[in-house]
Amino acid sequence: MSRETETNAANLALLFDKYIGKHRGRYLRGEDGNLSIVVGGRRILLNFDRENTPLAELMIAACKSGTLSQAAQGAIQRIRVVASQKAARMKSRSFSFIDGDCQRLYIPLADQAGKVLRIAGDRAEALGNGTDELWVEHPLGDGLNYKHSDPSEGLEAFERLLVNTQASIRPEMRWLVAMQLGLFPYLRDLCSSRFLLQLQGPSQTGGKTTGAQRFTLLHGLGSVKGDFSVAALQNEGDIGLLVLDNKEQANFTQPLTDFCLFLATGAEHGRSSKDGVVRVRRSRPVCALTTIEGVAKQELQNRAVTVDYRICGQAIGRTDIEREIKHRRHEMLSALVPVFQCFLKTRGGRSTPLALPNFQENFECIADLLRSFAAVAGKQPAWAEEIIAGWEVSIKGREIEESELEHPICRAVEEGMLGDSPIESYDGRPGELYVTSSGALLTALQKLSVRERSLPTSPEGLGRRLRSQRFGAFEVVDDPSVPALRRKGRFRPIGLFFPEE
Repeated sequence: MSRETETNAANLALLFDKYIGKHRGRYLRGEDGNLSIVVGGRRILLNFDRENTPLAELMIAACKSGTLSQAAQGAIQRIRVVASQKAARMKSRSFSFIDGDCQRLYIPLADQAGKVLRIAGDRAEALGNGTDELWVEHPLGDGLNYKHSDPSEGLEAFERLLVNTQASIRPEMRWLVAMQLGLFPYLRDLCSSRFLLQLQGPSQTGGKTTGAQRFTLLHGLGSVKGDFSVAALQNEGDIGLLVLDNKEQANFTQPLTDFCLFLATGAEHGRSSKDGVVRVRRSRPVCALTTIEGVAKQELQNRAVTVDYRICGQAIGRTDIEREIKHRRHEMLSALVPVFQCFLKTRGGRSTPLALPNFQENFECIADLLRSFAAVAGKQPAWAEEIIAGWEVSIKGREIEESELEHPICRAVEEGMLGDSPIESYDGRPGELYVTSSGALLTALQKLSVRERSLPTSPEGLGRRLRSQRFGAFEVVDDPSVPALRRKGRFRPIGLFFPEE
C-alpha cells in the first residue's frame, strides 16, 4: 500500500471514529470474538467482507466512501484496531437471554429501534438495548411487538393453535412439546444439558413437520430446516430453536451426530474462520428433529426424548392454522410474558418427578413452565401435575416398551437358531453376546412364522429397525472394537447382548 493510500486510510478511519462518537455509537466484542459497531439501534459487523452492505452504508454516511477501495479496506483495518481497544465487554446474544441468577429475561423488541423487553418477576419494561451491558437481537430481525393486555385470549389461542393441533398419540405429550419448543427456548441458558426432542411417526401421516413448524412460525424463525449441510447449520448460530426436518438414520453422518451432541451437551464448539482466527461458540439453540425411523446411534438415543406422532381421523387444514399463527404471534408471545414472570417468581417451588436423570434440569424447567402457564391461564394446579405425571409415565414407559420383535428374537435365541456359542461377556459385563447378521436373523424369524406385518421386508430394514429401538431383554451392539463385530466385505455383523440378571 502506497504512502498516499495509507494517508487516505488514516483520514477515513479518523472520520469514521468521529462519526461513531457523535452518534453515541459503541464498539462491541461479541461472545465469538467478532467486533461490531452498535449505532442508531443497529449492530453492524466490522469485517473486511465487501458484501457487508450495512457497513458500506455506514462508511458512506461517515466518510462519503464505500468499502471497496484499497484505502477503505485499510481504514477498516485501522477501525478494527480502535474497536479492539475501545470495545465494551458487553454480552451479545441472539433470540433471548436470561441472566445467571434467573432474575431477568431479555427479549428483543420489534419496531422500537434498539429496544429490548426486560422481564422480571414483578414487572416487564422496555429499555435501550445495551443498557445492562447486554445486546440482544432477533436472528431474523423479527422481534416481539409487545402489548401489555389481559393474557387470557392470547393463551387460549396458543393452546388452540399450537398445542391441540399437535398429532401426538399421547395427549399429555402435546404439552411437553409446547413447553420445550414454545417457551423453553427463551430460557435455554438456564440448562447446560438439554434433551433432543424427537417427533417420530409414519411417512406422510404423522403430522411431525407441520407440528414443529408451528413453533418456528411463532418465534418468527420461518420454516424448519430441511436439506442443510452441517456447515450451514453451524453458520446459523444460536437462533433459539432449531428444527431438523426428515432426519433418518442414513442422514446421521459423524459430523451431524457430533453437531447434535454439541446441541445437547454444550461443550465449546470451535471453528477456524477464513483469516485463521478460531471462533468459539458456547451458546446454542434448543433442538428438535422430525423422523420416521428415529436416531440410530446409542449416544443420540441416550439424549433424545421421543414423542410418537400419528394423525388419527380427519387431518386439520394446515394453511389456515399457519396463517392465524403468523397473524396472532405477537399477541400470543405477549400473553406468555406473564407466564415468564410467574416462572421467575415461583421456579423450583414444587417437587418434580425424576423422569430424565441426565436432563433433569431441563425437565424441571419445562415442568415449572407448565405450572406457570396453568396459574396465569386460570387452570387448577392439579391439571399441571397430572400432565407432568403423564410425561414421566410416557418417557419411562417408552424406554422399556417391548417391541413386537423382542419375544420372537428371544425365542430364536432359546431354540439355538442363532448358534449356541455366544461370547460370554461384553464391555466388562457378564452375559451372552450372540453375533449374527440381519439376513440370518430375518430368516430365523420367518421360520418362526412371526406375523408378516411385524417383520421388515428386507435384511436392511430389519437392521434399521433393530438399531432404532430399545429392548428390555437384550441390547443391540454395533461395536467394531469387538473383532467378531467388524465388517468383512459385504457381511455386516450385528450383536445381541443378553446381560446377566
